[in-house]
Amino acid sequence: MNIPLMSQLQPDTGGAFLTEAYGYALQAHRPVSNNLEGIRFAVKDVFDIAGTRTGAGNPVWFSDHEVAHKHATAVERLLSGGATFVGKTLTDELTYSLAGINVHYGVPRNPASPDRLPGGSSSGSVAAVAAGLADVALGTDCGGSVRLPASYCGVWGMRPTHGRLSGHGCLVLAHSFDTVGWFARNLQHLEQTFCALAHAETTDTEPVFLALNDTVINNLLDPAVLQAFNELKSEQADFVPVTSALELSNWAAAFRTLQASEAWMEHGVWVSRHSDELGEDIRRRFDIASGVTAGQVRSAQQIRVAAIRALNHILDDQHKVIVIPTVPTPAPLLAADAAAVDDIRMRSQQLLCIAGLAGLPQLSMPWIQVNGAPVGLSIIGGRGCDEIVLHAAQQLQARIAS
Repeated sequence: MNIPLMSQLQPDTGGAFLTEAYGYALQAHRPVSNNLEGIRFAVKDVFDIAGTRTGAGNPVWFSDHEVAHKHATAVERLLSGGATFVGKTLTDELTYSLAGINVHYGVPRNPASPDRLPGGSSSGSVAAVAAGLADVALGTDCGGSVRLPASYCGVWGMRPTHGRLSGHGCLVLAHSFDTVGWFARNLQHLEQTFCALAHAETTDTEPVFLALNDTVINNLLDPAVLQAFNELKSEQADFVPVTSALELSNWAAAFRTLQASEAWMEHGVWVSRHSDELGEDIRRRFDIASGVTAGQVRSAQQIRVAAIRALNHILDDQHKVIVIPTVPTPAPLLAADAAAVDDIRMRSQQLLCIAGLAGLPQLSMPWIQVNGAPVGLSIIGGRGCDEIVLHAAQQLQARIAS
């Protein structure tokens, strides 16, 4: 089948889909099971699709790279389960952003709040699911690029345990943080997708819900989000308070240093040749990344080790899960200035780095509306306890609904 090898936005999809491979059903593939039959899935443009080029949100990257000869492993797993591919979706350049802004292709529309950003870097995938153009969409999560957009657009999103899923055939930004992730319109599809990708089964293990010390997160949350979270904790009498003091500001700074160092190791050569072809914000991040020293990495790694130890102490039983707002605020307005967007990004990173630094599974679920815009609620589990996180989400959803 002849596939157009161009990377432009597909009309009438809210800026979510790219023309390349849009609507290409991969009909030659023969499913080996029907577990995902009837589920339509989209794919962030960092996953290889046989017969197309992977664009990584940048037209020069697209033209520089060869046509893929086979599908990324995650794509192959979904096809093998009987799911139907419906198209590639837009990404922030080289996935190095949380905003959802692409200087080359624009901003995908946030269907849940059209006057606000969709969140990045898996912006097109989240927009496709939120708009009902796909039931499931693959993304990647390094610093929160599935969890934050899921919150902003009011859908389900999951970052699995780091290393639990194969990332073969997928662009990497920072190797010790990047995971395959995905969005879904409901929990059933989220869980079915995990089982297909991880070759896993569901569990009925009863979770123990933990809530972080108020002093750790109160100064990060917008007032309306803080009030809603306090009300949730008061309604759930069995939530166990965590008294540990977590140094989230230091953790987030360490995350940024390590992510930057790894991103430069991964892409520094290409970026050095093509920096003028990058958006200003992305170029600025790579400029900073190029200057990270070995001493800074060593200090950041020491903080990471301490963070892992602290979280292992809190999650000392595989049944335990942490409940926390996914991000401190609704999505920034499209008209927000750079300072406002940066403030939200910095506060969000302090919540998102918890799972990121330690490689833990985290699920974001639809929760509340603030000024008409969604804010998600998250469940974080111990390393390898993805199935318990999914079951905890099922229980927590039922509790909130009742």
